Amino acid sequence: MGSRCIRTCQSCGMPMDSEDDFGTEADGALSDDYCTHCYQNGAFTEPDITIDGMAKVCGAIMSQLYAIPQKKAEEFSREQLSCLKRWAGREVAVCGSCGMPLLRDEDAGTEADGSLSAEYCTYCYRDGAFTEPDLTGEQAVMKYAPMMASNLGIPPLEAEEMVRQYLSTLPRWRE
Repeated sequence: MGSRCIRTCQSCGMPMDSEDDFGTEADGALSDDYCTHCYQNGAFTEPDITIDGMAKVCGAIMSQLYAIPQKKAEEFSREQLSCLKRWAGREVAVCGSCGMPLLRDEDAGTEADGSLSAEYCTYCYRDGAFTEPDLTGEQAVMKYAPMMASNLGIPPLEAEEMVRQYLSTLPRWRE
């Protein structure tokens, strides 16, 4: 996996890997939340776009990149977008291991003292430890890719690449 955590745009979900990927604030500073395609000079580049419009744009890109049927790509994109700051109205935490949104308390894993984890889901983390402590990043790709391939109707190799890219944005898989 990657050597660091990659931020994702809180409008479109695009990975922001280099400075060139980050949008800019009105004062010229890089945005912490939004990519250059969505945000420039302190404003959204398409202020009137709806979540459905954004899902159509993102779905078209995902369809092209990963051979996902267009309709499935749009549905998947909309589901992913609904957890981003621009569309949810708040930043929704995601599991730092699998990427599951932590929307409710019951989604969160637990720390050793029984408190809720702010970083990991209940499937990946319980009692202050990973449920699969020896799972490698590549094993995680192989675990999640078949489900992604089935859900999106895409070839297994495309699903593996998609999952590999996504997991590289999550803290657990930093080297």
